[in-house]
Amino acid sequence: AVAACPKNLDEVQKSLGSNTVPMSEKDFKKLFDEYSEAITYKQRYMDQNAFLVYYTGGFDGPGRPKMEENRDEYTRQNKQYGFRNEAWIGVDDARAEVAYLIKNPGETDVADLTKALADARGAINNYVGLAPAADIDAAKELLAKSR
Repeated sequence: AVAACPKNLDEVQKSLGSNTVPMSEKDFKKLFDEYSEAITYKQRYMDQNAFLVYYTGGFDGPGRPKMEENRDEYTRQNKQYGFRNEAWIGVDDARAEVAYLIKNPGETDVADLTKALADARGAINNYVGLAPAADIDAAKELLAKSR
């Protein structure tokens, strides 16, 4: 889509509005969440009780590790949700920029659109990069069968 700027703005807009790219933030994120690791009970508790975790220093009882320790288990999930959010911002910004450029045909600076599309693509690539190789191979196989 980046290469299509500025000549084919209608095509870029059509691609960003297609059935494969959900229009609402909720639906977009839901698509990613179907594959992402779920938020754990411990993470949800810590998020909802951040003030307690902060003021107790993460104390979880005598002889037990602090609640904030052993955070490695959350690293992948946090990255997935972060990349998902970055992808949405890029897609949403690109949609707004395309609409602006179409409304203002004299405007030829497509730097903001190019950046938004590149940001979305980068976030999606980073998200997919977290997937195990076996999952990527299975997805490629499904895609090849669907063509």
